[in-house]
Order: sequence, then C-alpha cells, then structure tokens
Amino acid sequence: MKKFICKHPWAHFEVNNPNGDVTMCCNNNTVLGNVNDGTVAEIWNGEGFQASRKRMQDEGAYAMCPHTCPVLQGGKKYENLDWYTELSADSDQHTNAVLNEEEFNAGQIVLKSDPRWFRFTYSYACNLDCYHCYQREDAKMRIKLPDSFMEEARNYARTSQVVFPFGGEPFYFKPVLDFLENHNANLETRFYFITNATLLTERVYETLDRLPITCMAASLDAATEQSFDTLRVRGKNAAWGTAIENLHKLRDLKNKKDFQFTVSMTVNSVNCQEIEAFVDLALGVDAEPLLLLVANPYQESGFQQEFLHFTDQQFAIMFRDIESALNKVRDRGMEDATILLEQLRTILKQHRETDNNPVRFKAKNVARKAFHYLPEQLQIPIRKAVQKSRTKRFESYGK
Repeated sequence: MKKFICKHPWAHFEVNNPNGDVTMCCNNNTVLGNVNDGTVAEIWNGEGFQASRKRMQDEGAYAMCPHTCPVLQGGKKYENLDWYTELSADSDQHTNAVLNEEEFNAGQIVLKSDPRWFRFTYSYACNLDCYHCYQREDAKMRIKLPDSFMEEARNYARTSQVVFPFGGEPFYFKPVLDFLENHNANLETRFYFITNATLLTERVYETLDRLPITCMAASLDAATEQSFDTLRVRGKNAAWGTAIENLHKLRDLKNKKDFQFTVSMTVNSVNCQEIEAFVDLALGVDAEPLLLLVANPYQESGFQQEFLHFTDQQFAIMFRDIESALNKVRDRGMEDATILLEQLRTILKQHRETDNNPVRFKAKNVARKAFHYLPEQLQIPIRKAVQKSRTKRFESYGK
C-alpha cells in the first residue's frame, strides 16, 4: 500500500476534550499537549507535534491512524484546506497558509506558521442526553477550557482558515457565543459548526448570519420522532419538531450564505430501518446525509447488546436501503455521503461476522485488557500487526 502523508499534524490544532488535551484530529487520540500546561504556540511546536510530524513523514497515516478514519477512505472533504488560494493575497489567513504549505512540502518539523484548522471543545455540557455519547459522564463534571485559552482563541481566529467550536452543544455556552459575537466578521476566517439543531435561538441565528461559514453539520440520529425521543432526549428539554423546524431554517441560511450543510445519523438497532428515510429527510432540506455505524465508546457488553446487535432481517433491510440511498446521493454528486454509505456497507459486513456475536465481542474485550498489561515495547509491534491485519480485512469486505 502506498504511503499516505496526511497534512493534519502540520495544519490542525484540536482541543477535543475540555480537560485541555490537544490532538491533531478527532480520529487519532494521541495526546500532543494540554492547554492547561502551555500556550498554543508552545504546544504547536512541542515534542508531541514534532514527533507526530516526524512519524507521519516516516511511516504515513496508515501506520499511525485508525483504519476506520474517514480521511483514509477518501472522506471528510470538508477538512481540505486547499481553498486558501481563494483568499485575498494580503490577508493573514492566506499569508499563514502559504507559509504552512511551504513548510509541509519542505518536511519541516518545527513550524513558523500557525494552525490553519483550529478546533476546540469548551465543555461537554449539552441540553440532550444522547444514547451513544462518549461525553455523557464527563459532561456531569462541567469541566471547561481555561479563560486563558479562550483569549488565545481570539488571536488564532485572526489567522486560521477554519475555526471550529465543538461540544457538547457549542451554542449552549455563553463564552462561546460571546467569542462568536465579538469576532470580526470582515476577516476571511471561516467557521465550522456541529449542532444538535435544538438551540438555534434568534441570538444564534443573528450571529450565524454575520459570520463566514464553511460548514454547518447537524446531528439528528433519527428519521422519526419515536427514534429521536428514544435515542436523544431522555427527559431533556428538546423536541423533534424544533429540530426539524431548525433544519429548514438552516437550509434557508445555506441558500443565503452558500456553505456546506450536512445532517448525520449513527446507525444502530433502534434506527436501522430508517436509513433511506433519513437520506430522504436530509435531501429534503438540501443537506448531505452522513451515516455511519455507531461506536461503542466504552466497549460495554450491555451497549453492544442493546444498540449493536442486529437480526438477519435487519441486516437485509439495511443493505437494501443502503443500495437505494447510494443511488440518490450519487445522483446529487454527494461524494462524502457516497463514501460513508459505502463504508457503512463494508463495516456492517464485517460487523455481521465479528462483533454482532456477543460471545466473540466479550472475548475481544478480554484480549484487549490483557494487551494493555503488556510492556510498551511488546505492545508496539502487536499494535502494528493488528492495524495491518484490520486494514487488509477491511479492504476485503469492501470488494
């Protein structure tokens, strides 16, 4: 397999946990620093990022990243930053991007350029209680990023191509709303948002209306009110009707401002018969539907049994609906939707023969726990061998 060198270690600075841990993306959990222990500049050229850039050069993304990473499958086109050529030549964003491209092409490990993709999770707190959320327990602790980082974020928003406030629910936090409202909208920095589409108040809409937006992603996880209530609300103050109404408002905003608009669903045993209906719902609001199999965040047997165990009939319905949905998104020229549906089909084939069996899933968990007791020098070659085997097996299911 040809070595693929991903640009993320050179371009992305992501704080995907309000505890301050920094990574190069949301698909690779290797911690490269912590904003409670250093400034953005110190972390950006610290040992973690330097080692990540060096390893990416030497080994490539297939060796150091999860085999399920959408980027490795040709997805996540929205993370492509090549549009810097469209920016004004005298803008700070363009100047920084050109320098960053030069440093990447030269193989620099220590950079003079700043991050071009700046993503942060202020808090895990949210107004919903979603069934699959890996943040659920941490959200109760109400951990937040330090004020010092939020001040730094204002500065980096002036040079980054993309600023991505994440959550939790980003529109749930006053410091994030204040940050957005105080941003100079005349700058060419573009914003990326993921929202559950239930807290889009007039204040939020007014803010969104003045900001340059590159993508608005709404997570829904259902095509029916019954599934929505089962999977997302759980006593929290939110309504299916509000979410659908706001999706239509986001469609109108997209038509006005011309940004990418996506709606996502994690497929599970509750909503698995709604795949085509969900695609139709998304297309009805002029959004790109993104579907993937839900992850089991804590590898719990109970979660696996409740949400990731499918009958033969359910598998048959899913495969049928995926084929029908693929025709619809291909007709619209939706590349990411196509890639993810094809990947979902492949992963479901793999899942049917592996983790759909509860006994086999428990055995894998035992092996995983035993692995972590091994010395690190023994873990590394095993991890590489497993990664290579997973990649090969994953490719075989896609044929």
